[in-house]
Amino acid sequence: MNAARVIRRFGLDVVAWYCIPALFLGAYVGLFGKSSTAVVPHLAVLAIPLLAMTLARLVLQRLVTSPKLRRLIAAVLAASLLGVLITYYCLVLIGLRSWGGVVAWNVIPTFFAQTTVLADALAVPLFLIPIAGLALYAALIWICCLYLTRFDWAGTSASTISRPIRVAFVAGAAAIIAIQAYQVSAGQWTYRAEPVSLTFFPPADVLNLEGYSINPVAASRLDQLEDEARATYMPAETAAARKNVVLIVVDALRPDHMGIYGYDRDTTPRLARITGANYTRVVSGTHSSCGDTACALFSLFTSKFPNEFSFRPFTLHEALRRNGYRIHMVLSGDHTYFHSGFKNFYGAVDSFYDGTQAHGYFLNDDQLVVDHLAAMPNWDGKPVMFQFHLMSAHILRKKEDAPGQFQPARRYAVRDSSERGPGGDPPQSAVNFYDNGVMKADSMIDALLQQLQNKGYLRNTLVVITADHGESLGEHGLFTHANSVREEVLRVPLLLIPYGYQPQASGPIRAFPSQIDIAPTILSQLSLPIPATWMGHPITEAQGVQFSVFEEHSFAGLIDHRDPQHAWKYWIDRRSDADHVFDLSIDPHENRDVRDAIPPEFLNELRARTRAQTSAGLSVR
Repeated sequence: MNAARVIRRFGLDVVAWYCIPALFLGAYVGLFGKSSTAVVPHLAVLAIPLLAMTLARLVLQRLVTSPKLRRLIAAVLAASLLGVLITYYCLVLIGLRSWGGVVAWNVIPTFFAQTTVLADALAVPLFLIPIAGLALYAALIWICCLYLTRFDWAGTSASTISRPIRVAFVAGAAAIIAIQAYQVSAGQWTYRAEPVSLTFFPPADVLNLEGYSINPVAASRLDQLEDEARATYMPAETAAARKNVVLIVVDALRPDHMGIYGYDRDTTPRLARITGANYTRVVSGTHSSCGDTACALFSLFTSKFPNEFSFRPFTLHEALRRNGYRIHMVLSGDHTYFHSGFKNFYGAVDSFYDGTQAHGYFLNDDQLVVDHLAAMPNWDGKPVMFQFHLMSAHILRKKEDAPGQFQPARRYAVRDSSERGPGGDPPQSAVNFYDNGVMKADSMIDALLQQLQNKGYLRNTLVVITADHGESLGEHGLFTHANSVREEVLRVPLLLIPYGYQPQASGPIRAFPSQIDIAPTILSQLSLPIPATWMGHPITEAQGVQFSVFEEHSFAGLIDHRDPQHAWKYWIDRRSDADHVFDLSIDPHENRDVRDAIPPEFLNELRARTRAQTSAGLSVR
């Protein structure tokens, strides 16, 4: 084999290696709208494993005399690299589809920890997943063996290439590997959206909340205002008889599937008993700021719409700490890594516990929350805030040992989630699966409150129950969340339950309150000062609230509160520039688009206000 043939076959190796990355980049740029500036850096980064594999084959050529054994070892090495690459690409695409962001390296274990949920969603036995993985790996080895049998350039005849050329090639390959490794580790490619760099070295000056990136320049200006608010914030003068706070956030909980909100199924019997025994305010029409967890929680705790997010917000937790509260976080799911490392943004808390620390539990099992609370000490009389996060209503919740009350029930995670137009009935199996989850959440809430009652924490306490976002069950052709700003995704429950005291009489609750109003409402109920930078208002204050906004990836919109007879909801898909208008007062499920029926000047005003008050005027993430 002459040198020219070796070079041609090595060139064929290069072409074959980049086939799968080319398909991935087509989806990365073409389907998910990521910047094309990522293409060249990503191809350069993938030169690292390609050249490393090439050097390994040269070493094998020297150390292994048997051609068949040499090809087998080379095939196993190539198949291993391809398997890792394919797996990584799948995780990136899942992340882009789920929340619009590239998966971080420390989140990858969370994906694999949910293999049981994946098996349930695919309706396949769990043991078939590792078998399928091994079968795919074996197929890759077989394909690589066939390829090398015909096109192996590193055979014994490759030794006919002169030593100086081989030395020059090895030196050049090593130099390229070193340069590209430096480019990745130094974060050179992160600002060009190269996925591997984003996975391992995300830019430090960009806060990415499941695809919603904060503008560093705007955030710097906003953080100056936040620091000024901290400097001027004056805690309440008296700490006597300060109420405890219990905040329970149920992931993906829809109010219209809760019995206490009028649902025709009794999915919340325990909450009905609890609310009936207290002076509970069941608040209707509350809207999340986003359709995904990270963005929604950030909005809830900072009392800010997404276009006002910054790096150092004055949070609800900080306000309570400034007023002498201790903070305990007990959370189902992964809040340490998955939700954009949310643990870092809660600030200094007295205790933090989530699914990543719960050994022996599935990380989305709400029983870990109940059991951890059971091990905590009784109340010592000092004001405290508990924050709980429950996953019982979520599509990725733990598979139950016994079937739920509503059957047939099927996990709907892999259903088609493309927009198909207004209306449409969700499949009953999806509704049943979800309603079983709501009943599970109802039982978990009851268990938590019983534990708190037994430990003395509910003697003088405000309990707040809400959700980060809702859930699509097939309405408008959509499933799960983080894929639209439809009502089924944005509507969340809000329950204010006083324990051990009777709340003072207050005015009527404002129609269609926003998620950013929850934190100010909590401080108002506790008679504590509200930070000056918060955008929300207590839900009993109606003055000055004209618009509330919301966003989710390419979607952004607002609700116009100015007309008490019509709650106009406007939203736009900035990818297609298609916009929609609904009157929630008479069409709460968004089945009748009235965009073409309203005056053009009013439509133009809604569009302009949306672009001014959200990030819809910016480029698509």
